[in-house]
Amino acid sequence: MDQEIGLTIEQDPSRGYRLLPEAPACAPRELTVTLRSPARDVVLISMWSETGRLPQPRAGSHHARLTIDADEISSLSARLLSRWQQFVHFQPVSASNRPREGKPYLDNADLSGRPQPELLAQVSELAREGAYLLERLLAGEARELVRFRDHMLNVLESEDLRIRFDSDLGVPWPMLAVGYEGLLEGGRLTGDPLRLFLGHRHQVESTSGAYADYWWVSDRRHAVGSANLNSDLKNVPLAHDVLKLLDSRLELAERNFSHELLPDLARPVLDEDVMYFFCHGSYEEQGGRTWHALRLSDELPIDAPLVDGYRKPHTDAAARRGAVALFHPLVILNTCFAGAPATTGFTGLSAAFVRHGALGVLAPQIGMPQVFGAEFALRFLTCYLDEGLTAGLALLETVRWFAATYRNPLALAYGLVCGLDSRVITSPQEGTTTS
Repeated sequence: MDQEIGLTIEQDPSRGYRLLPEAPACAPRELTVTLRSPARDVVLISMWSETGRLPQPRAGSHHARLTIDADEISSLSARLLSRWQQFVHFQPVSASNRPREGKPYLDNADLSGRPQPELLAQVSELAREGAYLLERLLAGEARELVRFRDHMLNVLESEDLRIRFDSDLGVPWPMLAVGYEGLLEGGRLTGDPLRLFLGHRHQVESTSGAYADYWWVSDRRHAVGSANLNSDLKNVPLAHDVLKLLDSRLELAERNFSHELLPDLARPVLDEDVMYFFCHGSYEEQGGRTWHALRLSDELPIDAPLVDGYRKPHTDAAARRGAVALFHPLVILNTCFAGAPATTGFTGLSAAFVRHGALGVLAPQIGMPQVFGAEFALRFLTCYLDEGLTAGLALLETVRWFAATYRNPLALAYGLVCGLDSRVITSPQEGTTTS
């Protein structure tokens, strides 16, 4: 005898997302560069284009062995970051070499009012250092390396390309520069050095050894996110405006302490489109080793192994089932040093988040001034959430806006790990229309 069975149907079992069997349609990369170091004294480089920007070799990609070793690349990368940190703490001096004012680049995001000879000299030096690192990276006279260098520089000197750097080594790619010698005439600066940096010329992402082999596409009406904050920074100018923007565009959860964040990281489903951090970051040190950590309003250091420990059980369990744990945000680590290369033997925070499903991570590679950090977040999130740009394009627009309007290069210190195509479509506000 037939019997009716009561059924309860969940209207949206996927929580507004669909797992795709393959990568969604997205703009191709005009240049992909891989840097591999199978041994400390061996560094192999290769590159290819999905759009025909490079001549097609019979081997399928251009490749060469570099003359520089991995240790020197890491040392020069650390040196370049140090030079940018010196820029942050620049202090003008008098003719007698005494400080004549505070640290203007630390205390102000808008540098357009600074004396232009002073500012251009400082930025030009950063461009020279970025060009030097790129020159050393590609230095050598072997035939295959000379051809490789010519092809790569020819592509990098153009503009508005989408570029991925997939590297075993932590190189601050957006802060490298091309065309520095062409900017000089008789030893004098004749152009704008801000236009030389790779992060100003192109959309740039790196991978930092982090990979996720699945893709999500959003089809829900209202995006979800979180603001993870240190209460010490609540009075930083524009910090409240950033929070207000997030709250207006997302179903927003606010966390101020590690005991609020860690239980959520421990949940199998942490369904957020944007995970924003504005807190303190530092290098931890023990036994001659250093690594990065961030802190909310308490003293617990949140580092890559901690993130890994809370997410790994769900990532592994999902992999055994042939599924994925629901964790897919664009993570914005607006905290000092969060995007800097990790010390040997330690995983960086960015790679830890991406490994467990984050679409991408945006983070500064130096100690960032708090005032600038808040201004940067407001500009980037306006492009990303209000204007619906991809993370790669939003970052490029933000870099160029700060360069043109504030004459400040510090947006170049923010690096994007994966996430070039990450995008959030938020619901239109009342009284607005979409075209």
